[in-house]
Amino acid sequence: MKGINLSVNSVIIIALAILVLVLLSYLFITGTKPLVSAKYENALNKGCKIYIQTNQSTDSIMIGDINGDASPDSLLTACRLYYLNKTMGAEECGKRCRERFPFGR
Repeated sequence: MKGINLSVNSVIIIALAILVLVLLSYLFITGTKPLVSAKYENALNKGCKIYIQTNQSTDSIMIGDINGDASPDSLLTACRLYYLNKTMGAEECGKRCRERFPFGR
């Protein structure tokens, strides 16, 4: 009986195909929530740094479009999206920023 001969290139291609399928299935199962969460966290960190430095109200600090509606959003919007709290107020967002950066200023 003869054995099956596979070239090294074939083995590499098969391994890469399996890796791509695993990654695609992971993204399909989990969705893109981790990527979105990182986007909100980056916006929150940027806004909180401005808040700590300037002590402006969190609803007046504009940090760019983070929710995809083509208009600039405030730090307060970033707080609400990151913490999944649609009713969060400006004071609570400021408190969360001070907790994230306790040694700011």
